[in-house]
Amino acid sequence: MRRGQLALYAVAALSGAALAASAFLLTTKGAPPIDAITAAVAPSLVLGFIGLASRYLCRAMPIHSSSRGTIAAAVAGSAAAASGLWVLIWKWWIALLGRPLAPDYTLLFGLGVLLYLATVAVQYLILELDASREAESEALRFRVLAREAELRAFKAQVDPHFLFNSLNAVASLCGSRPNEAREMAQLMADFFRLTLRIGARDRITLAEEIELVSRYLAIERVRFGARLATRIDVDDAAAACLVPPLVLQPLVENAVRHGIASMVDGGTISIDAWALDGMLRIEIMNPADPDREHQRGEGIGLQNARGRLVAINGTLDTHESNGLYVVTIEVPL
Repeated sequence: MRRGQLALYAVAALSGAALAASAFLLTTKGAPPIDAITAAVAPSLVLGFIGLASRYLCRAMPIHSSSRGTIAAAVAGSAAAASGLWVLIWKWWIALLGRPLAPDYTLLFGLGVLLYLATVAVQYLILELDASREAESEALRFRVLAREAELRAFKAQVDPHFLFNSLNAVASLCGSRPNEAREMAQLMADFFRLTLRIGARDRITLAEEIELVSRYLAIERVRFGARLATRIDVDDAAAACLVPPLVLQPLVENAVRHGIASMVDGGTISIDAWALDGMLRIEIMNPADPDREHQRGEGIGLQNARGRLVAINGTLDTHESNGLYVVTIEVPL
């Protein structure tokens, strides 16, 4: 609710309460009900606006940073002043109307004090609610900033890791297959040019991520030749989904290094992606030699991908069966 609307509601509520109470007091003094209500309308409306000014007092003296005694003294003084002004307005208004009304000004003064104090209590409550919402918003903002920093840290880890492995591959080809090493270096230059353009963004479409993966696989295909085959099947809905940049590349790199490279005849790396029930599901499969030496724990690439997905409420699971190593990713759409 906007503060302007809230202010109007406060004026209306206080004026209504003052109107009802003061009209009742006049009626008990023998005034006809219609005359009592008519006489009470203008002073009650004025009290509503006087009570609205209490917001400035409450904002000037926050309940958490001002002493209780100071607040009590200030509120009591302003309540007495506001109620005294209200009584003066009543006297002026009764004289202006020229009707035989005789309100009890002592009771009106007490009524004004009570209504003003009630207004101050409501104003402090509203300010506390505003402060609570601001604190929640600030906490959410810091959580978002922390998550973005975490994602940037993970992403910063990807590039040198991939560059280190790729340069090792080029170095291994330079002596025996210089032409292929040159081709691989050119493909790497194209790949890094694309990652610089896309990697600066927080999110890219899965279609763009698949293009990055395809370029990486083209680099590795120079080294492995016919031993490396690929199959990519991404439906249209999944292709339009947003993912962190370079989140699949370390997983496909693992599939090449720990899967294809360990197989004498190589094999096929399969990537399937589909959108279903509000989730993006991606599955990466590669052949795996069951007799290979298993490393302890997860490698850098898998840890990196898992951390980046957890930061966006995604999951990453792995399992191996029937000679296939499968990585399954789920990300909320």
